[in-house]
Amino acid sequence: MSQDMTVFIFSSTLMALGIGIDAAMATLIRARGFHNRTQASYWIAGVSVTHTIFPMLGYLLAYVSVQFLPWLTPIVGVAAFVLVGQFLYSELTPCDQTECRSSNWVTFGLILAVSWDALWSGPAKSAQVLGWSDWMVWLSFIWVGLLVSALCVASYYAGRRILHMLEGQAYALSCAVWLQLSVIGYFGLLALFRYSFNWHIHELIIFMISGVFIYFLRLRQRYVRRSLA
Repeated sequence: MSQDMTVFIFSSTLMALGIGIDAAMATLIRARGFHNRTQASYWIAGVSVTHTIFPMLGYLLAYVSVQFLPWLTPIVGVAAFVLVGQFLYSELTPCDQTECRSSNWVTFGLILAVSWDALWSGPAKSAQVLGWSDWMVWLSFIWVGLLVSALCVASYYAGRRILHMLEGQAYALSCAVWLQLSVIGYFGLLALFRYSFNWHIHELIIFMISGVFIYFLRLRQRYVRRSLA
């Protein structure tokens, strides 16, 4: 029994790290973008719930045979890309103070966009849980969600501390904003390439594409702001 629990804890923790690192990274980079604790709590709660429910849904889909829904994968990729694109557009479009407060709110769409990969961890889990009792299978999803939540909370406080040290340093803050938006853009491109086009491009290359794209968008943003001033 103790050996089974060791395997359970190890396997579930490994899966939590696998699907939660991206959410933790997004939380770390975006920590200073939350205007208050309510926004941060909304984000962390949303990511935690999706990283609990999505693997469960993916597992159930695999259980009844995911082969019956092959058309769903490309749609998910496009949906995630559109959601990320809408968020980046709102972040990079000049707006008045009221509009900016509204657009900076963490949308449920963005939470979904950075959580899609958790959905596809479910089918992989069906091989991981061979020999497990039913209660261990369902408990493992809750365990994963709690660990992802802990990762995001730790990343939130770490991100606030790190970015607080950069206040007053315009160049460093500009780099931090670029990194934040590049990470979010990476999620959208990853979903589009992997799920919609089935292109297995290396993650680093996808991030570089996102980074270059965000860099030029921010140059355009500065030009537009100067024109409006």
